[in-house]
Amino acid sequence: MRSLLAGVAFVALLASAQTARACADGGPETGRWSLDHGEFSDQVGLPFLSPGNDTRINLQFLMRDAHPWAVKAPAPGIGPASISGLDTPALFTMSELAAAFQQATADRLTVFSDDEGVRCVSFEGGKQAFLDALQAESSLVLTERTQLADARTRLAVACLTKDAAPAPAATDPLAGVSQPSPAAKDFAAYLTGAKAFYDGDFDAALARFGALAQSNNPWLKETARYMTARALLNKAEIGAFAALDGAPEPKVTDKAALDASEAAFKAYLQAYPSGRYAASARGLLRRVYWLGGDKAKLSAEYAWQASHIGEPQANLGATDLAQEIDAKFLGVKPETHDPLQLAVLDLQRLRSNGKTKPKFPAADLDAQAADFGGRDALYGYVKAARAYYADGDPEATLKLLGPPAPGAPYLGFSREVLRGQALMAEGRYPDAIDHWRGLLASAREPWQHEAVELGLAMSWEQSGAVNKAFLPETRIESPRIRATLLRWDAGPILLRMALVDPQATGEEKALARFTLLYKEATRGLYSGFQRDYAPSDFEADGRIAANLSGVNSAALLWAGAKEPYACPELKAVVTELAANPKSSHGLLCLGEFTRATDLDSVEAGRPSADELGGGKPIFPGEVFARGDVYKKLIADTATPDRDRAYALFRAVNCYRPAGMNTCGGGDVEQSQRKAWYDELKAKYGSTAWARSLKYYW
Repeated sequence: MRSLLAGVAFVALLASAQTARACADGGPETGRWSLDHGEFSDQVGLPFLSPGNDTRINLQFLMRDAHPWAVKAPAPGIGPASISGLDTPALFTMSELAAAFQQATADRLTVFSDDEGVRCVSFEGGKQAFLDALQAESSLVLTERTQLADARTRLAVACLTKDAAPAPAATDPLAGVSQPSPAAKDFAAYLTGAKAFYDGDFDAALARFGALAQSNNPWLKETARYMTARALLNKAEIGAFAALDGAPEPKVTDKAALDASEAAFKAYLQAYPSGRYAASARGLLRRVYWLGGDKAKLSAEYAWQASHIGEPQANLGATDLAQEIDAKFLGVKPETHDPLQLAVLDLQRLRSNGKTKPKFPAADLDAQAADFGGRDALYGYVKAARAYYADGDPEATLKLLGPPAPGAPYLGFSREVLRGQALMAEGRYPDAIDHWRGLLASAREPWQHEAVELGLAMSWEQSGAVNKAFLPETRIESPRIRATLLRWDAGPILLRMALVDPQATGEEKALARFTLLYKEATRGLYSGFQRDYAPSDFEADGRIAANLSGVNSAALLWAGAKEPYACPELKAVVTELAANPKSSHGLLCLGEFTRATDLDSVEAGRPSADELGGGKPIFPGEVFARGDVYKKLIADTATPDRDRAYALFRAVNCYRPAGMNTCGGGDVEQSQRKAWYDELKAKYGSTAWARSLKYYW
C-alpha cells in the first residue's frame, strides 16, 4: 500500500454547509468592486483577510502565513490581461484560488464520503504495495511469489461490487505448495485479512492482522499494525451513518472500537513516526475525533495540520484541508482555543446582511486574549477589523493598527489594506492615495497588486481624479479596473484618450468606443456622435468580445427597421435629432434602436457609491430610458397622432408579459397602463398596434 495510503482521510461534501452558511449570513452575493466586503461573497474573494471571504479562503491565507509554499498563479500579484468577468466582479474565484494554492498530493488520496465504504479507496494502491513487498522478500521461492502475486491480482472483494454484494470466496494462494516458507504463510495470512477487511468482516481481519504484528517481514509487520487501526475504525463506523439523513454529525455506538482505533493509530505513529502510513494514520485520527465528537482534539489536530502544510505527515494540501475544516468543524458549533481558527470565526462574525452592523461586542473579543497569546499581530488585526466592520469607527481602526510593521504575507498585507480602507472611510483621500501607492511594491501575492490598485482607483475616483488611472506616470495596470472606470465614470475626453492609448487592449478600446458612441447618441451629444462615428473602426470591435452584457459595438451598425415602426439607420436617427432634439420620430427611433439591439439595460445596475464605478459620473446628460420617452410623448399634446399611438403601444408593452418594467425609467401603476391601453383602443383603434394589443399587464 506504500505511500498511496498516506492520504486516506476524509473531506465532506460541502454544499449543505456552505448553503447554510450563506443563508445565515443573509444570502450569497457574486462579489463587488470594493474592498469592503462585509457581506458574504459566495465563491469569490479578496486577497486579504476579509469578513466577506468564504471561511475557506481566510483559512488558506493563514495557513500560507504559518507554513509558506510556492503558489502556482500564472502572474503573481497582477490581475488578468482581459476585462472579462466585469458583470460578476471578483478579484478571484474559489476555483482560481484552488488552482493557485493547490499542492502536489498525488500520493495522498482524499476520501469524500461519509460512510463506511471508504475503506475500498486503498484497494488498488494496496495491490501494488503488496506486489512490491513480495519482490523485496528474498526468502520467497519463485512458485510462492508467483502464486501470491496471482492471488492478490485476482482478489475480489465486496466493497467494490454494487450494493456490497458478497464477493467470491478466496482460494488458497499457496495451493500446491507442499512446504510453504514462513514468509509465504505470512503473506497468505495478510491476503486473508485484507479480503476480510474489504468484505467488511472486521473481526476476522483483526485476527489476521493481529497475528502478523510479530512477522519477520518489515512490510507485513508495519502494514498489519496500520490495518489493525483501520479495521477498528471501520468497525466503529458500522451503523454510524445509517440515520444520518443530512445531520451534521454521525452517531457512533461502538465506542470501545473507536477508542481502540485511536490507541492503535497512536501506537503505530509512535512505532513508525516516519512510516509508510504516517500521514494517513494522522489523518485518520481526525476522523476518529470527528466520529467521537471530540472537538478539542479535532481542533488541536487541525491546528497542527494547518501549521505543517506540505510536511510528510500533513496528509492534505491547503485547499482540501480548508474544505475539511470548514465542513467538519467550523460549520457545526465549533469549540476551539486555536488562534487561527478563532480568527477565521471572528471574521465570520463580522459579516453583515448589508443593512445593519454585525453584533460583535468588544468584550467578546477581549475574552479571547489568552487564546491569542503569542499571536499579537493576528489578535491586533482582528481587533482593528472589529472596530471597522462592527463599530464603523475608522479612527479607532487606525489607532488599533498602529504604525506599519513587517508581517507575514497575508496578515501583514491585510493590516495595510485595512489601513487604506480606514483612511478612505475618513475621507482622507490624499493620505489614502499615498498609502496605496506605497503599498504597491510589497503586494506580491496573487491578486494583491490588483487589490491595491482597486483601493487607489477608488481613492482617485472619490477625489475627482479618475484620469490619473490612465495617465502614463500613474496608470492602473489592471484592465478590469480601467474598464470599470471607462464604463461608468469616464467622460468623452477620457474615452477618446483610451481609443488612442497605445497600451490599451483591443477589448478596452472596443468598450471605450461603444461607451462613447452609445452615450453620445442617447444623451443628446449628437454632434459628438456624428464626429466620432466611424463604422470601419467599430466593425472590428464587434468581432472582439467586450465581455460585458449588452456591450457590442456591432449594435451601433443598426440599419433601422420597417416594422413595426419605420426608422432609418442609427446615424440618420442621430442626424434627425441633431436638427430637432424634440423630434418624436427621432426619439421613438432611438428607442427602437435600444429595444432592437437589447441595450435597454446597458446602463442599469450602476455601482453604489462605495463601489468602484459609483463615483460622480463625468459624462454629461441623463441616462436614456425609452420608458420615459414614451411617457413624455404621450403627455405632449404636440406629438403627432401616429407617433402618439406608437408611444402608447410601446409604453404598455414595457410591462409585457409579467407586469415588470423592461424599458427603464420610473414605473407606473397598472391603472395607468390600463388608461394607456384604453386610450390606444379608443382613439387609435384602427392602427395595427391597437389591434394587436390584447392586454395591459
